[in-house]
Amino acid sequence: MASSFLCFTLLFITIYTADGFMHYTVFHCDFNSTELKDIEYIESYYYNKIEYSRFSSSVGEYVGFTPYGMKNAAFWNNNPSILSQVRADKERVCHNNVGMDYSNILTKSAQPYVRLRSMTPLSSHHPAMLVCSVYDFYPKQI
Repeated sequence: MASSFLCFTLLFITIYTADGFMHYTVFHCDFNSTELKDIEYIESYYYNKIEYSRFSSSVGEYVGFTPYGMKNAAFWNNNPSILSQVRADKERVCHNNVGMDYSNILTKSAQPYVRLRSMTPLSSHHPAMLVCSVYDFYPKQI
């Protein structure tokens, strides 16, 4: 009786902790223009927030970052159909969509408003300080 209860408890703990693991894939295109040569297609594989494998179109093959990722990268790199498919994804996914993204970004850019002023710091030995502030531009993260 006691041994069956212990097995059930261990099984319950295993199932309960198993749903805390997460596997996901991120695909993205980095680009500076709409030209195919200026676009980089990146496909990253993550397990519990750790990237274990990545395909980059600039490298042209998969690269593994963990032992499991290196094993997967070796398998994927030795399979010509997988490599040809992921290499074609650069044109299929990125090149066909970058034109829309690029035009949307360019239409939303705005000329910045720059203001320079000189001020005296409160607790400094320097007599003056130059402050540059930039306002009203898009995107705001710049």
